[in-house]
Amino acid sequence: MGMNVNALGQVATLVAMDSEYQRIIRELRALGLEPTGDKATDKARLEAAKAEKSSQKNCEMQAQAVEHVNEPEKADAISNADIVKEETAAAAQNMTGAEQLAQLNKLKILGLY
Repeated sequence: MGMNVNALGQVATLVAMDSEYQRIIRELRALGLEPTGDKATDKARLEAAKAEKSSQKNCEMQAQAVEHVNEPEKADAISNADIVKEETAAAAQNMTGAEQLAQLNKLKILGLY
């Protein structure tokens, strides 16, 4: 019986000592991911999920910035989109055909063309 109590005490101590892993498990579950039971693996998965989420957030912010560029602030002012188009046109004169096509595709993806 003494061994069982001692084993339970060791488990409780390990659980209490590794609060970082408990945090990792909580954050994984909050992101909708199930922990694997291995701290190193779960930590790597959490970091990857956070990086992906951050990347998505940055893409959304860029998309909002592009949308904002497309909205004229004042009727008289030259919009940022017009400036980008003018700069692109000037740069296109010094580009090869493939570079021009790549630049047009980029503008089309960004919704500026």
